[in-house]
Amino acid sequence: MTYWLCILTPENYEIVRKELIWGVEDRHRNKIQQVKKGDKLVMYVIGEKKIKGIYEATGEAYREEKQIFKGGLYPNRVKLKKVKEGDVDIEKIREKLELFKGLGPRWALKLRGKAMIQITEKDHKTIETFL
Repeated sequence: MTYWLCILTPENYEIVRKELIWGVEDRHRNKIQQVKKGDKLVMYVIGEKKIKGIYEATGEAYREEKQIFKGGLYPNRVKLKKVKEGDVDIEKIREKLELFKGLGPRWALKLRGKAMIQITEKDHKTIETFL
């Protein structure tokens, strides 16, 4: 099983919650194609700087041209099921995460330009504990 941190806007998180679908632009296609059934996807909402939920992939990535997301088509998608929802301020837990170790106040640069990034099982468990 692989664990992913998915970066999205507040509007698109609401769509993920409603539709149970995660999508990315074509430039991130190779990354989402690595997602396998059973992988865990942690939703990090930019702007709010909050982790809002953990979802599980229910299948492999696929392509869909139907517009459902705000700000782009995001045609490379994976279907999800909800595991856990919450509202955790990333600033309260980021120093506990290996992903941001040693980055200090520049931690957000690690996410710049990315739609999703692989995280460790340890980081996933830490996030899940606080969620």
